[in-house]
Amino acid sequence: MLAAAQDGADSPDASSHLTQRDEIPQTGHLTITHFERAMEAMSAKLIRTWQSTADQIKNEVRELSNRTASVENDCQDLKTAQTGISENLLTLQQRMEAMEGKLADYEDRARRNNLRLRGVPESVQPDDLQLYVRGLMHAYAPDIPSDMLLVDRVHRVPKQKHLPDSAPRDVVLRAHYYHIKELVLRAHRSRQEPHEDYPSVLIMADLSAATLRRRRDFQQVTTELRDRGIRYRWGFPTKLILTKNGETKLFSRPEDAMNELARWSPRSKQSAPPASSAHGRKSTRTDRMD
Repeated sequence: MLAAAQDGADSPDASSHLTQRDEIPQTGHLTITHFERAMEAMSAKLIRTWQSTADQIKNEVRELSNRTASVENDCQDLKTAQTGISENLLTLQQRMEAMEGKLADYEDRARRNNLRLRGVPESVQPDDLQLYVRGLMHAYAPDIPSDMLLVDRVHRVPKQKHLPDSAPRDVVLRAHYYHIKELVLRAHRSRQEPHEDYPSVLIMADLSAATLRRRRDFQQVTTELRDRGIRYRWGFPTKLILTKNGETKLFSRPEDAMNELARWSPRSKQSAPPASSAHGRKSTRTDRMD
């Protein structure tokens, strides 16, 4: 057996060993090839998957781009429409303000013969108001004949919200003659002290609520004018009328009046005394409506 082994004869162990040595390269080669093919198949599959995903993403991006462009177009259309609506709204607002001004002017003209009396005691009964107001008018304008002191109607009106609970209701009267009403109103304004027979009564022009509201918008301007001692008067529809150096200017907006006042010398005093309400009191919203 030893000789046979030395002569290269086959033996079970040797044959098995050679078989394993011969199979290892062959088996390893097949495994690598299979792995390479599997990797190639997997890579191809991944490439196809990525390509499909990329195409899907491209389509979605393209769709989003189209939708975004549509939204931008809609926004532009909305912006254009909003601009038109804003312009129309401004036009309508200006027209409404003009109509309100005309309506207020019409109402004020309908009240031009009226006087508003504040402070008439509640003890004066409705049947006695006619006699009471004629006596008040005669007290402030004694030179007017009694037959000219005609009052078409007189009555009390509901109390305004800003007045205290203890204050009596205002009395509104309509004088038959406009010039008589103006004489009484000017006589009341020119007095520095209240009339001794009517110490608690204020006489004011009877104006519409819209006009009073517009005049309150000028409160800062009129306060500055009174502090500077500059006289002013009101026009209709609501306008502030100022006269300086013989030049008369009309202002429909408070900001225009303030800008003009700022161009004047600051805190300059004119020869005219400060405008004040009757009875020597500083004018306020509650006692000055003219």
